[in-house]
Amino acid sequence: MKRLHAYFVIVLIALCSATLAYAHHSFAAVYDGTKQTAVTGVVTKFKFVNPHSMMYIDAKNASGKVEKWTVEFDGQLNLSNFGWTADSIKSGEHVTVTGNPSREEPKSIFFIKLLHADGTELVRGALQRYTAVEEDRRQRALQRDQKK
Repeated sequence: MKRLHAYFVIVLIALCSATLAYAHHSFAAVYDGTKQTAVTGVVTKFKFVNPHSMMYIDAKNASGKVEKWTVEFDGQLNLSNFGWTADSIKSGEHVTVTGNPSREEPKSIFFIKLLHADGTELVRGALQRYTAVEEDRRQRALQRDQKK
């Protein structure tokens, strides 16, 4: 009986571990980084949370029917490092968001940039960091060329 109990515990731990491992996915397994999709609509909810912040949008398709879209973001900690707050995106506002489409969910994208109705733009922190690094490299190359 003790042996049966031990096997049961091992199987239970294995099942729980598999669920946890699946819960945190790689980007490439879920989203297509080679494609981009833009969605324009009204924000119904923005959840500024970890492990991933989420936004929900009601967007009209070509025939005028409202479709519900989901936008996944980096987590709250990563977003807050770039100055985001829970009020960076408000329910009821009209936005255009661009992202990488999900491989499995037809109305789901991973955030790249968002354009507010007033023209202000939010971009993914990794893109901000990449742009800053590229600009620094460009400036150093210009300085080297001027010294020649």
